[in-house]
Amino acid sequence: MKLKLFVFFLIFSTALPLFAVKIAAVDMKKVWESSNEIKIEKKNMEAMLQKSQKELEAKEKELMALQERAKREAAIATEEAKRAMAEEYQRKMMELQQLYNERQRDLQDKDIKAQGDFIEKVKRIAMRIAIKKGYDVVLAKEQVLYIDDKFDITREVITEVNK
Repeated sequence: MKLKLFVFFLIFSTALPLFAVKIAAVDMKKVWESSNEIKIEKKNMEAMLQKSQKELEAKEKELMALQERAKREAAIATEEAKRAMAEEYQRKMMELQQLYNERQRDLQDKDIKAQGDFIEKVKRIAMRIAIKKGYDVVLAKEQVLYIDDKFDITREVITEVNK
């Protein structure tokens, strides 16, 4: 009986390495923060945001000027003129709100697309490195409780991302 058990463990222990999976990890946050591409994208987003803010500020000034004009002319304006100014004010207020919503949506869409494109790029790079180094699985380090640093391929991924 002991001999059979010994033979079983001997066979099992020699076959075990055949089933071993080589795993690597990538620190996505570190790749994101170290990416030249993302730094450029952030600057582009900031420029787009500033342009939108200037456009919105100009529309707000128009609205405030209309409001001031309505206050000045309120005493001498007819009811019809007051109603027309109120309608124009409401229309411009709605235009401002619509413009604000459009700009927010544009910025958000651009950000989501940039993030998606970047993640796909990192996936392709990590896959090439994994194949080259013989890894079977590459995990995001943020999703792993523990992994030894010898399995971390973040630096190689950053180098490739920044080429």
